[in-house]
Amino acid sequence: MELHNKLKKHLEEQKKEWKSFIYASGEFYQGYDKVGVKGRRSTEQRFKSYGIEHFLTKDKRVLDIGCNCGFTTLYAGERVRHADGVEINPFLIKIGEDTRDFLGLNNVTFFASSFENFVATGQYDIVFSFANDETIDGNTKFTFKEYILKIKHLLKKDGLLIFESQAFDTDEKLFAPKLAFLKEQFGVLESKRVDSDYPTKVKDRIFLVLKTK
Repeated sequence: MELHNKLKKHLEEQKKEWKSFIYASGEFYQGYDKVGVKGRRSTEQRFKSYGIEHFLTKDKRVLDIGCNCGFTTLYAGERVRHADGVEINPFLIKIGEDTRDFLGLNNVTFFASSFENFVATGQYDIVFSFANDETIDGNTKFTFKEYILKIKHLLKKDGLLIFESQAFDTDEKLFAPKLAFLKEQFGVLESKRVDSDYPTKVKDRIFLVLKTK
């Protein structure tokens, strides 16, 4: 399949040229059944576990932080008015763009940028933070509070932050300080555990739907 050849080429370029840590050992971290790409975490299965389809409506504008291959951004883009994905790794951005073009989605935009340097063109109804508030590659410079406050600034009144914890934050006691700050800034609409296929030792993660106060 021509698309698969393009995407694999970007992975090969990443292996040669990207100097930071590479997730999933250079394979696809995100999978997308829709285009036949198998990854460590299936996009469709993640959204099934998240149970947030009812929030993704055609009047919504979405930001996906640390969007990786962009498959979660594209999944949202098929359901909302517009979706932006921001990702520091330019090779992953190319994967997202090629897949977007293959699917013919003209309402999805990708930005090769750190979240710290990302400049939005407007506010969002929904922000995705899927296991991204800290990164093991050392590229995240914000403290957790700085990260959350920027998200809050980017959200419209009554906007939603949809938050999945890091693999190392699955212990609720360890996550407690972050949760306390989140509760200062947002109201909690939903709180649960969701499936996690990767890393294999992490069976589930903390998942929150938060609304701006």
